Amino acid sequence: MSTTIRSLFAVALLAAPAAARAADPLPRFTEEREAAALLFVRKHCPEVMPLLDELKKANRAAYESQVRETFQVSELLADLQDDPKRYDLELRVWKAENRALVLVAKLATPKDEDRKAIEDQLQALARELVELEAQSLEHRVALLQGELALAKDELNKVRDNLDRTVKDRYDALVERARKKKQ
Repeated sequence: MSTTIRSLFAVALLAAPAAARAADPLPRFTEEREAAALLFVRKHCPEVMPLLDELKKANRAAYESQVRETFQVSELLADLQDDPKRYDLELRVWKAENRALVLVAKLATPKDEDRKAIEDQLQALARELVELEAQSLEHRVALLQGELALAKDELNKVRDNLDRTVKDRYDALVERARKKKQ
């Protein structure tokens, strides 16, 4: 690497904010990912679209960051489709959180009666989010209990057949040593 290129690279690193220099866990912004993220939002929480449109006009960097985050969420949810209950719970959490963001944005309304209705809706969403979190934890506990039961069964089988398992392992090791000699 030439000295000039190294110098430019160093200047670019120093000019970048520390957070940006850290490993960014979000996927890179692309038009394809933007289209996928917007499709996901339109399908699952269309009331967020006006906020995204405003953000795109007002703060492109924040908009791109939000699109990257939404794309990542959609990918993570796609990976959960083998566990329909968890997928449903996590999608419901994402929807509720985004509906709450829309309501928070609406809190700027000057009318007290409108603010009260929005605050009531936020209260209901807060309750829904806590209940969804509890359901998600219950589901996780059930999965872990199932895994624990399988591990205990496996452990009991090993302990019940300890002498036989040791002899089988010993025989396999001796056989491997014999094959290496040949």
